[in-house]
Amino acid sequence: MKKTVFITRTAIFLALALVFQIYFRTFAQPVVGPLVNFVLFLSTMLVGVTSAIIVGSLTPLIAFSFGIMPLFPVVPFIMVGNIFMVTIYYFISNNLQGYFSNFLGILLAAFGKFLFLALSIRYVVPLLIPQVPPPIVQALSLPQLYTALIGGVLAILVAKGLNEYLYSKTKAN
Repeated sequence: MKKTVFITRTAIFLALALVFQIYFRTFAQPVVGPLVNFVLFLSTMLVGVTSAIIVGSLTPLIAFSFGIMPLFPVVPFIMVGNIFMVTIYYFISNNLQGYFSNFLGILLAAFGKFLFLALSIRYVVPLLIPQVPPPIVQALSLPQLYTALIGGVLAILVAKGLNEYLYSKTKAN
């Protein structure tokens, strides 16, 4: 039963991320980035880090298959960036106590993802692709910090609202 719940919830979060990626792609990174990061953080909060790793690994592949990310050699770096982000968040939020552990987790996770992707796109990816298009370099740099921070704060707010709603429902029954 527990395995079925995990698979179902992970599939729901993957589907939600894909809806954001595919149907909102005309809005580009300023909208899609925070929404996908929101899903990654929320799946970490509500299902667990393994669920978020699965979603964060599949979304860049699907983005490539739909032409959203045009360079395949960049896809593994985005996957690892997503994995770093959710793992850092999970570790901090589960090992620190207090109200601000979630916010500190979001801040450090967003910075970790940004740092990994910014360094990778400048120093490692050019070893694979001699001429990395400037828009790709730009997209995988500072905007990664902003989109992860926005997505993380949205996830905290939604998770808090969901927890309050679910708590009030179980208390009423």
